[in-house]
Amino acid sequence: MRLRLLFTFCFIHRCLAAGQDAPKAHVRFFNDSAKAVNFYVDNKVSCSVPANPEENNAYCDSEVSTGKHKLSVRGPKLALQSCELFIGERGAEANLSKGERFRCFAFLRGD
Repeated sequence: MRLRLLFTFCFIHRCLAAGQDAPKAHVRFFNDSAKAVNFYVDNKVSCSVPANPEENNAYCDSEVSTGKHKLSVRGPKLALQSCELFIGERGAEANLSKGERFRCFAFLRGD
């Protein structure tokens, strides 16, 4: 019984530790619109930018695991917009423009 309990504990601990060791990438979300918005990664709130009446590159940052993700933006009186892209170690950017168009860019691996 003790051996089984010890095995279960070690298995769970290794699984949780493996998830924490996954490579991370930096994603910067820009808000050039005059509206307050929330940015999402895989439908989970990643970060928020308050109303930006100056429309001057307000932004927030987030760390995500590398791999394929769905980035999206939501806000009051703003159409839900999203994009899917592969985020590598160099990271990505997403931009909500003054005209309220959402675009995503992944950085390519450079030498």
